[in-house]
Amino acid sequence: MDPTSANRDISRAWAYHNATKHSEWSVRSSPHYLDWANQPLPLKIYTTLDPIPLPRDAEQTGISALSAISATDTAAEAEILPTLAHLVRILYFSAGITRKKTYPGGEVYFRAAACTRV
Repeated sequence: MDPTSANRDISRAWAYHNATKHSEWSVRSSPHYLDWANQPLPLKIYTTLDPIPLPRDAEQTGISALSAISATDTAAEAEILPTLAHLVRILYFSAGITRKKTYPGGEVYFRAAACTRV
């Protein structure tokens, strides 16, 4: 089976889903709670790289996201190098911590994109 056909065959995905999903019995028989002692680190730690201090504020540009991505009149001919401020905005609005909530057992970080880890 070629890779394109294999990607269209969803029977394997359904088999995996059905083998790993919760049953009504498993949900009722096991108490569900947050185990604060057993959670992943909220941030990645790079021990082999020197840290680069970044500005703490990501200033607004005044341009909405939809306007920015739909713009057709950009200066494509000129080479534009991003500044540190540009990099900070990209990092913050794509994967930055936008909110933090404290609970009795710890803290939860909310990110601009919920499935990212920094």
